[in-house]
Amino acid sequence: MFNFNLKIYYEDTDSGGVVYYANYLKFIERARTNLIKELGFSLKKLNSDYDCSFIVRKLRCDYIQSAKLEDELVIHSKILEIKNASFQIEQNILRDDQIIFTSEVLMACINSLGQPKKIPKELKSLIK
Repeated sequence: MFNFNLKIYYEDTDSGGVVYYANYLKFIERARTNLIKELGFSLKKLNSDYDCSFIVRKLRCDYIQSAKLEDELVIHSKILEIKNASFQIEQNILRDDQIIFTSEVLMACINSLGQPKKIPKELKSLIK
């Protein structure tokens, strides 16, 4: 499991101090990007060295409670399944150890032509 800490700033909220719903998707994207970084890769390196990019193929999410201005959040990311050209990841956002947002995301690996591509074995072995 990988944890990513996040603080809510004014730019993340509406005038009432409540996080705009689409920002949760940005937050889990940041956590996935940092997960790749923690594994010793970068999205730029994957693209240039392996002709590999990751795209969201499918997303299921549930908004349980609203995050608000200055909340301190933790995003838990856990790989559920990895295949040749895709992986499924569960990402939950917590505030004070309580889940406020849940998601399951299917990520697909593609090449620069938009065609499915096997996940580089170096990365795949680390994800497992």
